Amino acid sequence: MDELRRLLGKGNNFLWLYLALMVPTYILPYMGSNSLLAGVATLGATAPQFVLHLLCLIALCVFAQIRGKIIGKTWLVALPVVAAIFDLTPILNWIPLVPTALHVAALVVVMRDDADIPPPEDTFS
Repeated sequence: MDELRRLLGKGNNFLWLYLALMVPTYILPYMGSNSLLAGVATLGATAPQFVLHLLCLIALCVFAQIRGKIIGKTWLVALPVVAAIFDLTPILNWIPLVPTALHVAALVVVMRDDADIPPPEDTFS
């Protein structure tokens, strides 16, 4: 866990990991990962896509929580959590760009505060 904190202690590392996990959340819905009707129509054939989609969203939340503790903004985890709710909840997932705006807000907060934090070794000692 300390190595993950050390890795996420640098803003650029967080940015690339976050983006790498965020991109599948935009590709997987085209395969039916967050569609209730597609899951019913295909008798659960979209389950693997849904699980992958959910795992990506959970990882985004975990990374945001760790990074939020590092930079002193523990509320940062709320942004990907709300984005996940809007991404997976029927009817809410029809509202365009809400998850995108929340993910971008998380990245902006993290990258803006990157220069003001102490090195990761000092943060968790």
